[in-house]
Amino acid sequence: MKAWRPVMLPLALLVAPALLLPAASSPFAPVSHQQHKVLQLDWPKDCGLSHFKPNTVERIVSGNEARPHSWPWQVSLQVRPRGSKHYIHVCGGTLIHKNWVLTAAHCFQKGKAEDAGSWRIVLGKHKLKRSEMAERMYPVKRIYRHEHFRYPAHSELDYDIALVKAATDIQPSNFIRYACLPRKQLNLRPGHYCWVTGWGDTRGGKENVSLAETLNQARLPIIDFKTCRQKKFWGDRVRDSMICAGFRDTEGPPAACQGDSGGPLLCQVDQDSWEVHGVVSFGPIGCTVENKPSVFTRTAAYIPWIEATRIRDFFLH
Repeated sequence: MKAWRPVMLPLALLVAPALLLPAASSPFAPVSHQQHKVLQLDWPKDCGLSHFKPNTVERIVSGNEARPHSWPWQVSLQVRPRGSKHYIHVCGGTLIHKNWVLTAAHCFQKGKAEDAGSWRIVLGKHKLKRSEMAERMYPVKRIYRHEHFRYPAHSELDYDIALVKAATDIQPSNFIRYACLPRKQLNLRPGHYCWVTGWGDTRGGKENVSLAETLNQARLPIIDFKTCRQKKFWGDRVRDSMICAGFRDTEGPPAACQGDSGGPLLCQVDQDSWEVHGVVSFGPIGCTVENKPSVFTRTAAYIPWIEATRIRDFFLH
């Protein structure tokens, strides 16, 4: 691999247009204490618990196939290109609420041409390209990209976070569950192992991206922020609103790759329920390059934005 320079690549499989609602230029309409309380109480109480326990016992170094339905909050975000009858997988996502999927802003970076009706949320999947009894598909009502996301007009992938609202309530089952949002003010210690999941490219080539047939998982250690800010890593491309995870000083797997974008970095703290601490954002071209770990949007940094977006949406009914 020639890429010693930090060549940054968003990890969406392809980028398709979507509805982008304008940023609120004025403060939100006043929300009553009662309305705010209802929205706060609305978060699922039984989040982060899987009916089919994930196989996290093996000390996996490279990614491998996940136990079917053991990551039941994993979403495939799919788009129907103009003129086509078929949907294609673009990005991963995480189900965090009966109405909401958390994903990456760069999945929708080409802007305003298409409406949310081109997209669908697919849950309960293991084999991406085959019809499965457990799968459920939901139309998309609205897509909210973070208002300050500016890629590719600006080269940096700051604010790489988005919320996708389902048009109908997504009911939980043994195959579909909600992941927890991280608790505020909780920093993961370097070396803490988390898991990334997705159907992204398993070969890591620069061209001819090949999606995985089945949902894959990989165990990645959190990398110290100061280390990731070093020039030989990602330098000042990494902000404190990001998390680096992966193996230092190696060029081998595992890593997030094209098609994994928007998917979760899942962590257990004190063997508790699974929390989505990161959203797959970017990595090096080729996916595995020495000292270029996977970079995730740090979910905890955007809890206020997530809550404010839900309030804003509340008034659009």
